[in-house]
Amino acid sequence: MVLGLAASAADITGNWKGELETPQGKVTVSYTLKQVGETLTGTWQAAQSPTVEISEGQIKGEKLSFLVKIGANGGMTFAHEGKVKGDELELTMKPSGEFPGATVIATRVK
Repeated sequence: MVLGLAASAADITGNWKGELETPQGKVTVSYTLKQVGETLTGTWQAAQSPTVEISEGQIKGEKLSFLVKIGANGGMTFAHEGKVKGDELELTMKPSGEFPGATVIATRVK
């Protein structure tokens, strides 16, 4: 017997933490997310840096995406795309410009 899966993913509202591998070592990143329907809002913080609002956030099923703009006039943009896997977010974070991207696995803070 095959059972159908729910069409929509679980609500990802809440706090999430992960580690980002950088040339200087691992950096802890924190996400505070709020989901309303397919709209995603919230904040992002890396290590001890200032908290930054995310923009253009959306979630459709298990797929999510949003932007983090850092610096004056959004000097550097980090595009995040990924999937929800239960209490994990598997994100690819790609900075603007010629910089390489990185993978962040964030887990829900309970």
